[in-house]
Amino acid sequence: MSAIGRAAEQALIFIPTIEAFVDGRNTADVFEKAYLRLAKRTPGILEREVSEIVNGLFGDVDAYVAEDRLRGDDDLDAGQLLTCATTALVKLRQLSRDG
Repeated sequence: MSAIGRAAEQALIFIPTIEAFVDGRNTADVFEKAYLRLAKRTPGILEREVSEIVNGLFGDVDAYVAEDRLRGDDDLDAGQLLTCATTALVKLRQLSRDG
């Protein structure tokens, strides 16, 4: 399988979890737990394009802080996390179509 095909296949691993948040089926708190668990348990080495998207969103999810009083300047709220997840989802969907 080509690198493009592998990237498309790998993108499909992450899309459902991100879609559930972006589509409003999951809250930011549920998404945070689900995405971190998925990212940590995904085996193997990801193609560069997928890795950049997944790792970027991992950093965003890690910066998410649900409680206003605990959130620092570099932390994200639910709306900001939703924006990041939406951007990642668009990129992963594009990769999945390119394969």
